[in-house]
Amino acid sequence: MTTFRTTPQPSDRGTVRRLVAETGVFSDIEVGWAVEIVDAALDRGCTATGYHFLFADNGGELEGFACFGPIDGTANRFDLYWIAVSPTAQGKGLGRKLLAESMTAARALNATHMFIDTSTRDDYAAAHKLYEALGFSRMGTLVDFYSDGDGKALYGQKL
Repeated sequence: MTTFRTTPQPSDRGTVRRLVAETGVFSDIEVGWAVEIVDAALDRGCTATGYHFLFADNGGELEGFACFGPIDGTANRFDLYWIAVSPTAQGKGLGRKLLAESMTAARALNATHMFIDTSTRDDYAAAHKLYEALGFSRMGTLVDFYSDGDGKALYGQKL
């Protein structure tokens, strides 16, 4: 049975690294960034860092996580920084639950809008479908943003 929690634990450092790497879509640099946000929240707290989490655990195993928070310099706009689901849990609705619960939690923190920056690569097609299924609109694309042939898609939604 999957349970959700919001507070990072020291063990999340390694399990987030493993989970993000196992998805097969994130670079080594991105895997490191995922661990950095967990470290920052463990060191300084979620409120101080602006990183809010949802961790999905099943029998002591991390199946997925999402991280979201306020965008500096904006009025109640939030970014979805991360969402990742273990390959063994993909296709079972966990990504949808994580994103929906992240949106609810962001609203509780006074967010009025949520934005998502993501790759335009073909291996992100399932993520794009998830965002659109939960009401996000593709608001723009920056061609060749991450590298040649890998653009940045911007999704957004008024909450």
